[in-house]
Amino acid sequence: MSQHGFATVLIVLLVGLAVAVSALGTAYYINISQRTLVSSHALTNAQSGAWSGVEIFRKYLKTLSQDDFSNLEKSPQTFTLNIPEGRTLNVNNVKVKAQGTTPEIYQVTANIQNISDKSESSSTIQVVYEILFSEGSGSDHQSSGNTTKLPSAMNFYGDLNANGGITFSNVGDRAIVNVSGNFSTSSGLTGIKELKVLGDVNIGGGGITGLENIYSNGNVNLNASGTASLVSAKGSVTTTGGVAVKDIYADGDVNIKSSGNFNSIDTKGSITVDTNPTITKATAGNKITVNNGTILNSLANSDIKYNVWNQLNTAKSGGVFTCVSPYWNNFTNIAAVNFMSCPTNAADKLTQVATGTKVAFPTGALVTVTMDEKPLINASAYEEQANYVFSVNSQNQILVYVRNVNGVAEGSYHLGKTKINYSQSWGYLCKEVDSDNFCTSSIVANFAKKYGWVNEIISYSNGIWTLRDMQNSESSIASGVIFFKGTSVNLEMGNYANTIISTGNINYGGSISMKAPNYAGASVVCGSSYFPTPTNLCASKDTLSLASIANIALIAGSCTDTSSTAQCSATYIGGDITLTSQATIEGNVIAGNRLITGGQTIVKGSILAAALGKNTGSTLGGSTTIDFNGTTSDQNTITVPNTGNNDSESSDETETVSVKWARYI
Repeated sequence: MSQHGFATVLIVLLVGLAVAVSALGTAYYINISQRTLVSSHALTNAQSGAWSGVEIFRKYLKTLSQDDFSNLEKSPQTFTLNIPEGRTLNVNNVKVKAQGTTPEIYQVTANIQNISDKSESSSTIQVVYEILFSEGSGSDHQSSGNTTKLPSAMNFYGDLNANGGITFSNVGDRAIVNVSGNFSTSSGLTGIKELKVLGDVNIGGGGITGLENIYSNGNVNLNASGTASLVSAKGSVTTTGGVAVKDIYADGDVNIKSSGNFNSIDTKGSITVDTNPTITKATAGNKITVNNGTILNSLANSDIKYNVWNQLNTAKSGGVFTCVSPYWNNFTNIAAVNFMSCPTNAADKLTQVATGTKVAFPTGALVTVTMDEKPLINASAYEEQANYVFSVNSQNQILVYVRNVNGVAEGSYHLGKTKINYSQSWGYLCKEVDSDNFCTSSIVANFAKKYGWVNEIISYSNGIWTLRDMQNSESSIASGVIFFKGTSVNLEMGNYANTIISTGNINYGGSISMKAPNYAGASVVCGSSYFPTPTNLCASKDTLSLASIANIALIAGSCTDTSSTAQCSATYIGGDITLTSQATIEGNVIAGNRLITGGQTIVKGSILAAALGKNTGSTLGGSTTIDFNGTTSDQNTITVPNTGNNDSESSDETETVSVKWARYI
């Protein structure tokens, strides 16, 4: 019986042990299943975010110009893309390779890693993009996809009155001024390599220093001191004062009323010399008249009148050659159809030519000046490239739409205030504010530095934005591209490392410093410990991505119809940039209509005035200096979209950025 009892106990123990093992096995299976499910869910979430990153980076690549890809090719970059929902996209090992084709194709290889803090997981995709640049393709922000490059230091469509004078320094081959209308100055020119004008050229007053070439489709009038190397005019050329020109080519008459040495004058018209210059060679399709001065060698298809006792080496006239006196003998050889008042005792030096003989074959104007089609400058086309877009709501509160800013989810924010140590502090981005513009929700980023001051750096009234920082801080506001919707922007005080875009006009001057982001440098734009980083302008905290828009300091002007330049011009708003006081700007200046200066202006960059408005003449009333010292050609070459309007993506268009292949790594 005792044995039966022990067996029963043993069976019960074995059954209990089996039940326990089964229970533990079930619990373990459930735990493993739960972990697998969580891991699968986390991985799915991470992978989904990574694929979102593939598309986000593709759209970012569509905003880049061909120059931007060339810069990336020279310097591979690393990007950090911040998106909502607590995720961070790291774009690493970015490599760009040009395929050397026509049209150009670039391949961009990148590792896109999505790190999800909430699910504690990550996923990395290696992707190869193919970027095609052709006449039918373009980026999201460009109106037609094509771009116009303006490598000259100054480009003015319409007239240019530069009575304050222009000085170029360290500009090199870009020391060129293009003007589609008339050009005039009464204060001289220094350092200009070429002046290309479709209309008339009038230079007076001050001296001409280092001016090499003047090309004009109209008349050229030089009433100044100094020298020029070459003048080519489709019209007439007149020199007065102390100016001298090495070589003159014209279709019209040439009048020399200045002293100095001239190498050659070549015209299809007539030449008149009234002062006391020395001209080595003169060729005229019509007459030559010398009332005072010396022409050593002359060719004219009509009459030549040499009304001076000065030396003459050779001359040939298809008409009558008139000597100053029968007693003048200061010449080597003269040929003409007839002679008047010439010495009879020098028959051996006088040669008869047949009537109707053509003796001169003038070249005339060397070129017909042309300019690229007037560029369509529409500030609104740059809105999607802006890091901060400013507008106001119905309560006149400032709203800022933020994109491509590290740590800030894309969307609309208020520019509000808070209190620090019981003192009002302004310049913060938050979702909600009260009626006094104090943030009532979390502050997402610092936009400006303003402590304990009643006045705010950025204010808005009746369509006018005003930027005025009296603190003299190192950076008044966050770096990046700033877009203002309104009639005008007044930049009065402060230090800025920004691209400022206005749909209307821009007034600039006072105690102010402006540097375009690519001029300000990575330490200011990307490496600030106080302001967030603009991710479309920065590859990392210490490296700029060299986006082309970041070369621009100021852009002004917009239109409602961009179907053509003419239609844009008919609906044009603003476009005037006015620089006053001692205005210093580092970066390119683009005025959709005209540039007006009234003080000492120094620009380290190029200038474009597109003359799209009604009053199109630009005026440089104060002295204007263009200085490229320390800059590169990529920085000071202005690139703008051509005409046309196609802001939306379409399946009918050539896809400019496509994914060639991708894989998990």
